Formats: sequence, structure tokens, C-alpha cells
Amino acid sequence: MKNFSNKYIFIYITVLVIIVAVLLALASITLQPRQNENRKIESYTQILMAAGYSGNEISGRSVIKTYQQVADSVLTDNNLLVIKVKTEDGSHNYIIPLRGKGLWGPVWGYIAVAADGNTIAGAVFAHKGETPGLGAEIANPQFSDEFKGKQLFDENGEFVSIRVVKGGVANSNINPLHGVDAITGGTVTSNGVDKMLKDCLGRYKEFLKKLRQ
Repeated sequence: MKNFSNKYIFIYITVLVIIVAVLLALASITLQPRQNENRKIESYTQILMAAGYSGNEISGRSVIKTYQQVADSVLTDNNLLVIKVKTEDGSHNYIIPLRGKGLWGPVWGYIAVAADGNTIAGAVFAHKGETPGLGAEIANPQFSDEFKGKQLFDENGEFVSIRVVKGGVANSNINPLHGVDAITGGTVTSNGVDKMLKDCLGRYKEFLKKLRQ
């Protein structure tokens, strides 16, 4: 059996590490365009779903073509991003991006506001690592569908957001126009969504007021 010197072993390990690092770097560079496209497809799909699209329009790579045909990025007066989407009936929804924190990590989504600047036309939520069967249920259409028809402003024209109510709207003093039921067993995640809605939508208050006018 050959006896290898410490110098030989050190050089061997160093060369091996360099080769592995180069291969990983090449793999990352090669895969990056595909990864970027997949992220774009995921984001576009969620935006179009919030705006009411379904079926072939948001299937696979065709979602990019659909998005380019119906969506335009708009900046508000305070440089916040809004995506203006032409809906299937010819009207427009204004999609507001949401970012927040759940129990185990980030939660996010998109809220579609109708042209009146007040009525929720649709919503989509997603998460990175919420508990299956509990907080992860925010990604379920059964939860997001609750938002349709809700209103962001009260009868006095004051911004109130949409509350995510623990124990259910029916058992609270929240006006049903401004609240949805929280996820049973997902209190922390529901609270995170509630805060996300208030914080993110609140930044667009002046933009939404202009739409209302």
C-alpha cells in the first residue's frame, strides 16, 4: 500500500474541491435561465388566477403569452407596483402584491381589486413552509375564494382592509363585507395574513382612493 504524504493529500483535496466548485457553478449558470422562467411562470400564474383567469390561459408556458397580452405594470404616485390586468369580460382589475410572515416562514399573495378601487375581485395566497392541514390551507381556493366581493373601504370612505377573523366573522363584530374566516388551527398563519393585508394594502390607500373617484 502506498503511503501518501500530507502535502499530496492536501493538494488532492484542494484540486477536488476546486473541480466540484467549478461543476456546481457551471450547473448553477446553466440552470439559472430555466429557474428564472419557472419563477416567472409561477408569479404570472398567481397574478392571472387572482384576476379570474383559469384553464389553458394559465397552463404551463402559455401563461407568459397570456400575461403579456393582458397585463401591464403600473407605478403609483409613490412608486408602488400595481399590475393592471384586462379581464375576460373586458374590464380591468388592479393586482396588488402582498408579502408577509407566517408561522414558519414567508407568506405571499396577490389581491385583485376591481376598477371601483374598493371591491375584491379575487385573491391568491402561497407560502414557503406552513403546516400542512393547518396554516398551509391559506393556499387552498376555499380560503382565497372568501375574499371575492369583500370591500376595502367602509360606508364612510375609510380604509379598513380585510380582516382575517379568528373564530369566524359570524361570531365577531366585524362587518361581513370586511372580513373572512381564519384558518381553523392556523392562528399564527392567519394572523400573519391579516397583518400582511393591512400593511401591504394600506400602502396603496391613496391609489385606491383615486380609483374610487
